[in-house]
Amino acid sequence: GTNGAFMGHEIQDIMDAAGKDRQVYWINVHVPTRRWQDQVNQDLASASKKYKNLHIIDWFSYSQNHADWFYNDNVHPNPHGLEYYGSFVAKKIVK
Repeated sequence: GTNGAFMGHEIQDIMDAAGKDRQVYWINVHVPTRRWQDQVNQDLASASKKYKNLHIIDWFSYSQNHADWFYNDNVHPNPHGLEYYGSFVAKKIVK
């Protein structure tokens, strides 16, 4: 998530706990102020190839060039950004 990179086993542990019969929706990260942003998003993309029931919601790409959606920290969505975040996530899950 937005608090640091994954340990090597964490994605696998979560997917094992979810099981193969459940669909898992995981939102990638937009944290340009953190050096681990790209690694987290790469780890999630790789995991989605391994687990057919893992769906990545690409908040990173969708939120690019929308600094007005974030507080000054450029990490946490402001009220305006939360509207876009919620709508985007809901549409991806329903899809």
